[in-house]
Amino acid sequence: GRPRIAAGEETTLRFAISRAGAPVEVEPYLGARGHLVALREGDLGFLHVHPDGDDVAFTATFPTPGRYRLFLQYKARGRVHTVAFTVEVQR
Repeated sequence: GRPRIAAGEETTLRFAISRAGAPVEVEPYLGARGHLVALREGDLGFLHVHPDGDDVAFTATFPTPGRYRLFLQYKARGRVHTVAFTVEVQR
């Protein structure tokens, strides 16, 4: 299952990018392997996080509990892709 994300605690979000089950080689995009933006439901408070090293992994601290919409951007095969999903941040 998904790991528990708690408000105020440092969390690592790690992504495996694949297409049709095969790993995708991620290219540098704006100086990083990806970019992650998180928008909090209700007031649109946000985080913008860059990856740790060469992995598509991000260390983030969500300030408050609630529902966040995450947008991951990465570059592969010369094109920038955006993937969106929702996480619940607990107390």
